[in-house]
Amino acid sequence: MFILNQYIARKLFLTTLAATGVLTFVVLIGALIKAATLLSKGVPVGALGMLILLTIPTLLKYTLPFALLCAVILVFSRLAADNELTAMRASGVGVWQIVSPALLLGVLGSLLSFYLQMTAAPRCRMQMDALVADAGASNPLALIEEGRFIELPGYMIYVGGQNGNRLYDLHVYGLDRGGKVIQDITAQKGEVRVHEEQGFIELVLADAVIVASDPASPGDSKKLQHVAGKSMSFPLNYRDQLNSRGLSLKPKYLDSSALVGLVHAYQERGWDPEPLYLELHKRMAMALSPFAFVLIGIPFGIRSRRSEAAVGLLLSLLLATFFFAFLMLADQLKNQIPAQGQILVWIPNILYQVGGLIALVRLARH
Repeated sequence: MFILNQYIARKLFLTTLAATGVLTFVVLIGALIKAATLLSKGVPVGALGMLILLTIPTLLKYTLPFALLCAVILVFSRLAADNELTAMRASGVGVWQIVSPALLLGVLGSLLSFYLQMTAAPRCRMQMDALVADAGASNPLALIEEGRFIELPGYMIYVGGQNGNRLYDLHVYGLDRGGKVIQDITAQKGEVRVHEEQGFIELVLADAVIVASDPASPGDSKKLQHVAGKSMSFPLNYRDQLNSRGLSLKPKYLDSSALVGLVHAYQERGWDPEPLYLELHKRMAMALSPFAFVLIGIPFGIRSRRSEAAVGLLLSLLLATFFFAFLMLADQLKNQIPAQGQILVWIPNILYQVGGLIALVRLARH
């Protein structure tokens, strides 16, 4: 009996290890592309290597549950397709004995996921963003990314293309204190000049067109003023922006103990702690997701009776999509009805665990 459990456990472990490696690498490709871009802008190789290492725990908290689900469905569907499960049942081996290695792996996966969700991933995320801030302070050009908005004090900047300090297809939005757009500047090309000692970068635009609201117009229906200029420049204080991020107080950077402490601090000050409760519930639900995926994956694998990897991967993708859809929906409700978001994150966990247990009990009776 021990040899049989060892045989199934080895298959599950190796498949989970391979799936975790492949999934993590695929998701990591985006970070590698970004690292290559930063390297071309002069960011040190050591800093980029550390940035990639700090990204891995954040990715693992999502790829590990999905990898376990893939492994369970692939292994048990292959055992069913090759009639190995039938042979085991005919030899007097019960269903619970057969699936016990998978259940144990699910428990171990949840323990590892709990550590990633509550401790490792938030700390690594904070260090990662702090590292990016340091890289930006030492090399301001690294802050500029093609095709993305850059947020600086009083401005939102979009850069369509970049070649060194030359910029193309520029859109600069001037913001008021409330974050409302009051000025829109467009230019086909421009240039960035870095003043490191003073801690600011100078953005020089060529053939710029400025569209701004007329302060003399009453109310919200302000008239728009259009101004064209051959060249214009304005300074952007990047150092103040990097120093004012307040990384340590953002919930996504806090481990479980710090997050609970922040909840108590909110309660003492009379602030609404519901968004923090939602963050805690999301982390706990994700920590239990490996065990839930294992429970629901076993009956799906046995029932499918197909050895094709594509079928197992498709089933895994559908189940994981359903699970993560509830987390995304909870995120959408966190600023509207946080209490409902806390309930939503637990629905797929409950469905998968209860449904998986019911299906296993039925399999054991037949």
